[in-house]
Amino acid sequence: MGHRASRRPNVSVVLAASDGADHLVRAVESVLNQSYSDFELLTVDCASHDRTASILSSFHDRDIRVEVIERDDSALASGVVEALDRARGAYVMFVRPEDWLAPNALGNLVEFAEEHRLDIAAPMRSDDVWDAQDRSSSSQPRRAASCVLDGRDAVRHGMSDLYEQGLLSQATGLLIERMRAVDHRLALATDDEGLGFVIACLEDAERIGACDTACYHRVAFGKKGQRTFDPAFMSRCANEHTQMMGLVRRWGLDCDPDVVVPLHRRHVRRLIECIDNTTVGKSRVSSIERLGRVQEMLNAEDARASLAAVKPAASDFGIMYKPMTQGNAAACCMGSHLREFARQSHLPLFAQR
Repeated sequence: MGHRASRRPNVSVVLAASDGADHLVRAVESVLNQSYSDFELLTVDCASHDRTASILSSFHDRDIRVEVIERDDSALASGVVEALDRARGAYVMFVRPEDWLAPNALGNLVEFAEEHRLDIAAPMRSDDVWDAQDRSSSSQPRRAASCVLDGRDAVRHGMSDLYEQGLLSQATGLLIERMRAVDHRLALATDDEGLGFVIACLEDAERIGACDTACYHRVAFGKKGQRTFDPAFMSRCANEHTQMMGLVRRWGLDCDPDVVVPLHRRHVRRLIECIDNTTVGKSRVSSIERLGRVQEMLNAEDARASLAAVKPAASDFGIMYKPMTQGNAAACCMGSHLREFARQSHLPLFAQR
């Protein structure tokens, strides 16, 4: 379907889905119900076999801002790239069909980006876990005070602090100048949750910022607030760290502790998340296999390097740091069970960090 609105919108929101009917309505409505209205919503149906096509068609019929692109294959990344090629806004934002925007998020983010002439504007994030009844059962906010990194040198020296908070680790939710996004659109085809694309956009960025009055909710699904076991989590964690270290190395900043240590802190926290997911995530994987996976994480060279780099702030990582540095997989698994018990019991002793 072609563009129906003749006036060029300020923002293009892109949402691609394949068999996303179970959660798609919440995502679309969170965009359409924003107080800010100067946007187009480019939706892509990637060869769905459920009600995705009819849901998107219904929104298209009701709201002139909604466009629908129909594809014959289920590759979401290709669908996102096609939508980006058709986008007309000055800015673009990518939204997953499982996720949603908090009220006023888009308007606040656009105002912040325009006021400071930003190449990239990052909202705050909330990592939410929903149960099978589509109810929120836990959330982990990722916040930073509003800030602007003005100039290429400021971006290169300051972006690692934003990355550590999880604000630059994924393409979804970011407000990016459309032409910058178009220039790097081929990086969206990689299977890394858009991090390669974000890195490509950061390479020559002049001004980026974080806005604490906008929030993007990223949703995962599980039971009692605990995500299901994700066998690819470990490889994604390692790949993410490798890409970020490669970026600062290309910038010649890999020996600057102010730049590198935040990357290591994020990597250690991600490793702890990965250990938690492997240990207590819902699955039929045997305890022996879980233990072996945790040991593999602890033995990895990148894990050893990051653990050594954050040693001066070991207490920031709670009960997990010592067994991780000792390479003690059994103790790490015990720590994860204790942390999960504390989380479900709302106890402060082993609080998540």
